[in-house]
Order: sequence, then C-alpha cells, then structure tokens
Amino acid sequence: MSFGKILSVNLRHNFLIHFLLAILVAFLTPVVFSINALDSRASAQPLETLLSFTGTIILTPVFLPEQNPEIRDVIRSKKTNYLTVCIIRVIYSVLAIMLVTGMFVLVMRHNECDVTYRHFIGGFASSLFMGTIGFTVAGLSNSVSAGYMASMVYYASNIGLKDKLGICYLFSMYSGEKFSDKYLLILLSVFIISVVFVILRKSDK
Repeated sequence: MSFGKILSVNLRHNFLIHFLLAILVAFLTPVVFSINALDSRASAQPLETLLSFTGTIILTPVFLPEQNPEIRDVIRSKKTNYLTVCIIRVIYSVLAIMLVTGMFVLVMRHNECDVTYRHFIGGFASSLFMGTIGFTVAGLSNSVSAGYMASMVYYASNIGLKDKLGICYLFSMYSGEKFSDKYLLILLSVFIISVVFVILRKSDK
C-alpha cells in the first residue's frame, strides 16, 4: 500500500473524529477562560491548562484501530509494516496538534492578547507531552482506555505536585518557570515516542 493510500485511509477512518473533538476543545476553551486582552503570563493559562487536552485526544488513539485483534492480524498481514503505519499516524497527529495550537494562538492575538511564538511553543509542548503519556501507555498496554486514564492521572499530578515534576510540569509557562524547559519537554516527548516504537518492534518479532 502506498504512502498516499495509507494516509488517505487513516485520515478518513481513524483520525477525523479525534481531530474534530480537539477542535471542539479549542472552541470551548474561551468559554472557560477569557482570551481577551490578556498579558503574556495570563495568556499561557488557557494554552497549558485546557488546550493541552488536545494532545491527549489526538495522539493517544494512534493504536486504536488495532484494538480489535482480528483487525490487527489483517493489518499485520499486509505488505506495509504495521508499525510503519503507526509512525505515519504519529507524524500527522503531531502536525495536527501544532495546527490546533497555532490557530488558537492566532485567535488570541486577534483578541489583543500579548502572545508570541513562545506561547505557541509552550502550548504545543504541553499538548504534545500530554498526548505522549497517553500514547505510551496505550501502546505498551494495548489499551487506549488505559492511555486516556494515564494522561488524566498525569494531568491531575500536575495540579497536586506543581513544579516538583521538573521539566515535565505542564504549567511552567503560566507559573513563570524557565521557558527552556518547554524545549526539553518536546525533546523528551520525541525520545519517549521513539522508545515506544523500539519496544514494540522488538516485541513484535
């Protein structure tokens, strides 16, 4: 199966509903938080505390289509490697998280909020890591439900433990911590996702 065919099938059948749910979260965020004329620090709050759920919604269900063992066996019988298909899903999922975050930051800018590229990077980093937690648990446990639960537990730990989580603290931008932690969080997400695929590749042999 060609790359284009894989992309087309997965976007239509496995991705669209989750992307629309992420867009819904973005639309509902201004209902919970005002996004009008916020200063730089206040602008980080909706990005880190609510929009970050879009990462969980988009990235966690990468392995969802194969939760049914029969479907998984069919996928594995195809010429294209199963994990290659999952990598393609991760790539377009990460791009979708970037798109949702970027569009939301532009809306905030239109509403006269003091936002810069840092808000985009920071919001994306939090969303990506939230999604990475769900993706990791879902992939290693073969349970997308467990992935969603792990992501929610991690989010709750950020409220309870606050900055004790170090670079893994989701709300560091709003709390005024070092912004460089956001770059490290992105790198950590990429590393964890890569490790998951290595583990799955070895267990798949």
